[in-house]
Amino acid sequence: MKIFSMVIAAVVAALMLYMAYFNPGGNEDKRRDAAVIKAVLPDMTGKMQAIEQWRGKVLVVNFWASWCPPCRAEIPGFIDLQKKYQSSGLTFVGIAVDSADKAGAFAKKIGVNYPVLIDQDSSVLNLAGLPYTLVFDRKGEVVSTHVGAWPEEELDGIVGKLLRN
Repeated sequence: MKIFSMVIAAVVAALMLYMAYFNPGGNEDKRRDAAVIKAVLPDMTGKMQAIEQWRGKVLVVNFWASWCPPCRAEIPGFIDLQKKYQSSGLTFVGIAVDSADKAGAFAKKIGVNYPVLIDQDSSVLNLAGLPYTLVFDRKGEVVSTHVGAWPEEELDGIVGKLLRN
């Protein structure tokens, strides 16, 4: 019985390793997320902005919409983190999967203090849910992703560590 349990544990461990490192879907998601840095989108004035312009900074890219309650709930924390770490090299970029009018009205109402780009047609990422947030290191590599509202204190720990490196 003891050998059987050990074999089962080894098989489960092997499957978990396979899923983590060799799963084609997982690698596809990583490539898709890494491509976000190459996106060029209009800002709220219609001027085209390349996300790569913020390479060299710790970059948090947040996909959101004005009609999305979890998005609306997490943005005040992003505003606070932008204030806290801007001088240390942190930049947030919001990508609104929304109209420029609606995104702009919401951003103005709550005082968004970082760039907001518009991707009304979801051309950058075809997401199953919002909000979706990616954290890039100073080299432009994705170091963390999160689906759903990201608690400020959790994100603070991640970006704070990246900014100290």
